[in-house]
Amino acid sequence: MFVLLRVLRKSIPLVAKQRLTWILILVLCIIAYGTLGFHFIEGQSWTVSLYWTFVTIGTVGYGDYSPKTSLGMFFAISLIVLGIGTFALAVESLVNLIFKRQQMRIMGLISVERSKHIVICGWTESTEECIKEIGKSGEIFVLDEDEQVRKNALKNGANFVHGDPTRIKDLEKANVKGAQAVIVDMESDSKTIHCILSIRKVDKKVRVVAEAQRYENIEQIKLAGASQVISPFVISGRLMYKSIDDGYEAMFVQDVLAEHSSREMKEVKISPESQFNGLTLLEADIHERTGVVVVGVGRDGDLIIDPPRDYTLETGDVVLGIGKVEEFEKLENIKVT
Repeated sequence: MFVLLRVLRKSIPLVAKQRLTWILILVLCIIAYGTLGFHFIEGQSWTVSLYWTFVTIGTVGYGDYSPKTSLGMFFAISLIVLGIGTFALAVESLVNLIFKRQQMRIMGLISVERSKHIVICGWTESTEECIKEIGKSGEIFVLDEDEQVRKNALKNGANFVHGDPTRIKDLEKANVKGAQAVIVDMESDSKTIHCILSIRKVDKKVRVVAEAQRYENIEQIKLAGASQVISPFVISGRLMYKSIDDGYEAMFVQDVLAEHSSREMKEVKISPESQFNGLTLLEADIHERTGVVVVGVGRDGDLIIDPPRDYTLETGDVVLGIGKVEEFEKLENIKVT
């Protein structure tokens, strides 16, 4: 109760300062004025008086009710004059408010109040592809100061927050603390490190995925606080090397990770209700039962590639597999009956 009173004490003065609040109060007063007037002057019931008030203010004029007294007629005239003006003012203010908020959203002049969203700090050539992969599975907010980045973010269906990704105040504006993950995609590794250090001052636990422009800076980026570091140039360089001969390794990576033409690589977490919980990989026989090929299992931040057949799956383990969409759905939906 004490907390509620504190919230109301802080909120009421702020709400009272809003122009729309006073207009709403004025509208309610006009409705009360009309309802009371028709009830006492014309002797109508409260329901009819309220209905009559809205019909009069809306100038609908159904004709099912009309004043029977001279005083009632003059009262109706006063209600029409006051009501139409007040409602017109209310509609205008509401439209202006919506338009203003929409403009602020487009310009990035917003403070994020959502949770479990994804924040992208900066913009590189990888960002657009990342946004496409996230798709509709998460709401994205791009934090940057550049006008071209704003246009790119809105063009790709993401939200934009205007601010410096290395400043704590702007990171708080993007609600980094409530984010599902933060992707740091800066144009230089020094800015990436600076950004991650600022993120860690805001939230020490949020997952931070960073892109390294140079391989030798990966360890420094990890030391700054990145949960995971991706080096696209190293990956692409090695794939190009693997393509010198037949190129099947590169074709495999391109098909599974990039194009998803036939199969994709995906993570599936073992839930307490999963039938595979407590079974070894041999007993689970995931490939035979679902079609998914298990290539690794993640546990407590460590990845075991090609785990042995006697490896026991536990609640919280993340199975890394390759398969079709429907095969992964089958793996996720096999529950204890």
